[in-house]
Amino acid sequence: MSDTGLDNAVRAKTDAARAGMVDPVLHAALALVPNFDSLDSSTLTSFRTAMTAEPVAAGLHDGCRVDPVTAVGDNGHGVPGLLYRPPNARPGGGVVLIVHGGGYVLGSAAREHPHALALALALDCVVLNLDYRLAPEHPFPAAADDCLAALEWLHREHATLDIDPARIVVRGISAGGGLAAGLALRARARGNLPIALLQLIYPMLDDRCDPPAHVGEHVWTRRANLYGWASLLGDAAYTAPSFAVPAREADLSGLPPTFMAVGDLDLFVSEDLAFAARLSASGVPLELHVYPGAYHGFNLIPGAAPAQAFDAASHAALSRVLNPGA
Repeated sequence: MSDTGLDNAVRAKTDAARAGMVDPVLHAALALVPNFDSLDSSTLTSFRTAMTAEPVAAGLHDGCRVDPVTAVGDNGHGVPGLLYRPPNARPGGGVVLIVHGGGYVLGSAAREHPHALALALALDCVVLNLDYRLAPEHPFPAAADDCLAALEWLHREHATLDIDPARIVVRGISAGGGLAAGLALRARARGNLPIALLQLIYPMLDDRCDPPAHVGEHVWTRRANLYGWASLLGDAAYTAPSFAVPAREADLSGLPPTFMAVGDLDLFVSEDLAFAARLSASGVPLELHVYPGAYHGFNLIPGAAPAQAFDAASHAALSRVLNPGA
């Protein structure tokens, strides 16, 4: 066998072994989920086109009132989003600020709409689904500033919105998890923007991207991740503050109680576990879930047992904050 043939045989055997690590109930879905390994500046437009979602019309959606809003920060900067108010939302109840994923370069509130709607209806809570600016057109600190503006708006307008400012949850998914963690760091520094719970769903926290060899083979890969970070940080790669790259923050004490979930085949598993360990060592209340055989985005596979287990754990953690005593 030639060297090339041997290399290909070894690679095929390795790929098969790694595929065998995937939970069987998630394996079939691999053919249906996007593979972002080819994501770069030349393919970004095509990825965005493929992921475009229809605009969300104001009105009732499955009985839940949905309205486009502009969350205006203390400095006057406005950020678009979608506000969900289900019919059974408790007056003066809690609210969930959702920060969608997409590697800092993809995604939108419209694409997150089905999940935001389902969350609002499942928990009978108000939800703000944020449409933050994307890199590379809007590099750091654009998205971070959009998240800060949304949190400021929720606190400042809590009476008008009929929400409890002591029960604001920030829920970030993937890149949105990195933005959520960075927002918590900024809120800690401010001291007047309390967050009741931080939900980090396989968060993107560390631009160094040095994962074990067996993770990140599916969906979000090391190559895509490097492109996402480079697009976000640009010229600030070596000078950005820690709220841009939360894994760089030396002191995690005083952050909000945190719920974290990640699959053990996710590209981010090592950086997430390291962050979780540091949260715990700093005295931050922590709930950590690691799902065996689960890759990035596993919770989006309808009916899969790991996705159902994640939803149950996530909703229980949210309910304890949003509906205490219920």
